[in-house]
Amino acid sequence: MDSSIPPKQHVPKNQYPNDMADTYQPCRGNMSLKDIFEDLKKISKIKKCSYCGCNKDTLNEFHKIATIKNEIELAENALKIAEKISNQKRYECIGCNPCYPADISNILFDIENSVPSKKEVTSNDQPCACDSSKKKNKWPAEIGTYYIGNKKNSIAINTLSNTTFPKQLIEKLKDKIAIVGYCETENIGIEKVVKNLISNPNIRTLIICGEESGNNMMGGHYAGQALISLYKNGINEQHRIIGAKGKRAVVKNLDKEQVKQFQLQIELITLIGNNSLETIGNIVDIEHSKKKKVFKKPLVQRIAKEVIIAENPQKLRLDKKGYFVIIPDKTQQKIFVEYYANTGELLQTMIGNDASSIYYTIIEKEFISKLDHCAYLGKELTRAEYFIKYDIPYRQDKALGQLAGEK
Repeated sequence: MDSSIPPKQHVPKNQYPNDMADTYQPCRGNMSLKDIFEDLKKISKIKKCSYCGCNKDTLNEFHKIATIKNEIELAENALKIAEKISNQKRYECIGCNPCYPADISNILFDIENSVPSKKEVTSNDQPCACDSSKKKNKWPAEIGTYYIGNKKNSIAINTLSNTTFPKQLIEKLKDKIAIVGYCETENIGIEKVVKNLISNPNIRTLIICGEESGNNMMGGHYAGQALISLYKNGINEQHRIIGAKGKRAVVKNLDKEQVKQFQLQIELITLIGNNSLETIGNIVDIEHSKKKKVFKKPLVQRIAKEVIIAENPQKLRLDKKGYFVIIPDKTQQKIFVEYYANTGELLQTMIGNDASSIYYTIIEKEFISKLDHCAYLGKELTRAEYFIKYDIPYRQDKALGQLAGEK
């Protein structure tokens, strides 16, 4: 028996169906895609997992890799399960421990990165900062939820999963800190933290405080532990944070140069679990009094892709499949949708309690063919649902753009 697999009694019996003889656990050696899919099927029978966005995302990851590996039948079967979960999804993550889909996602990441790339990345493929003088570097570099103090200060604070603490800290410490925000995820969240720190050479200290994101509904992420691991150990060739135990501790948008700069530029002060305004304030006073010098080494800059400014369409192109009239009925708590041909002939009537079930049915029945029409329909159905549930007034909006001949 593999000693790396925890005894069965460590897994609550109500977490899996009776026929689940071999629940997935990490460190089971080299698993075939077929073995992984069998486990995914079992996991999807767990009631909580059958409603969870985490499980849906993992199934979609499996579909992608199975397609690359030419395991078409496995890919299609995984997609069917993912679509079923998507139709009945209730939440993204509720902090299950252990999180079986997350464990599989980590294995799938390794499999994906073992597939040879069609293009070898060379130094010439890396973004070049040689013409960065054409643009004035703005700070913070990354969009996010944070508060700015004085950008010339040397101190940054991250409150992990405590989303209300940053506002309290900025109100008290605005003149002594550069930036304060929270971080709940061990991938994109950490990428944004690091980029905002290294893009400001004045920042030399990062204080991590607040509750670890593994201790609440974001269970399994452990952003604090991942951030510490990144600082101490860096990343491997697949951009996985070495030593991080989070479920998807992969920073695809950070390279080793940027991580190295983070390690050299920043002093890390770890106060995970501390939510005391007084304690954090005292630490800030001490660090602020040190008057640390600006980081002198050249900044590792990467030119971001140019931001696309969204615009409304000038011309409306009708969907060849037809159009929809949405009629919410508050007395029956139902949404009626009439599906018409462009000639005006009524083709079908649908009834539902919520936007997602109607939207899914329309797509499944192939009553719609244009992406902009899908986006419009999703918006209108959601507004209709808000009317029957929350009494927010509803009148179906006209699609954006004008038909030829309209004034």
